[in-house]
Amino acid sequence: MCSVGLHPWYLEGIDLDLATLWLREQAISPGNRAIGEAGLDKACQIPWDLQVLAFQRCVEISESFKKPLIIHCVRAFSEVIALKKAWKPAQIWIFHGFDKNLPTTAMLLRAGCYLSFGAALFKPQSHAAESLLASPADRFFLETDDAGITIKAVYERAAFLRGVGLKKLEDLMEENFLRFF
Repeated sequence: MCSVGLHPWYLEGIDLDLATLWLREQAISPGNRAIGEAGLDKACQIPWDLQVLAFQRCVEISESFKKPLIIHCVRAFSEVIALKKAWKPAQIWIFHGFDKNLPTTAMLLRAGCYLSFGAALFKPQSHAAESLLASPADRFFLETDDAGITIKAVYERAAFLRGVGLKKLEDLMEENFLRFF
């Protein structure tokens, strides 16, 4: 699956209006099934106001093209949820590469968000495994991102952690994917 967005790490020095036009052109393609990564990152040096504006543009495009939003979020979960409440999007918001504690997991799920798990499921000190277990079956996805692991390995790990057969998990992920993409 492909997605296209305005990642907060790469906003410095860009013409946001031109980038938004480019994103709209890319969003038309049926091959681009989602908008993102987009979001907010308190660990990067990009000015906050620029991040919020770029994020808002991505949300607007997600809404106008009726495509899910893939969210990159670092230390800004409360802020993203506040924006979700203010902007009231109809499209789903998926937090990718999720590896946060149970209170953050619960907050995002209560706000109607979805979670996507990947490489963090393999890390011993990660919160991803407990968050995966706390996620309802219809509210999560699996991914590789750029971690250098196969999607098969991620599926096997998630099936093991949830105590379900691989086929059952594959069917569940297909249902989740087809419902939104």
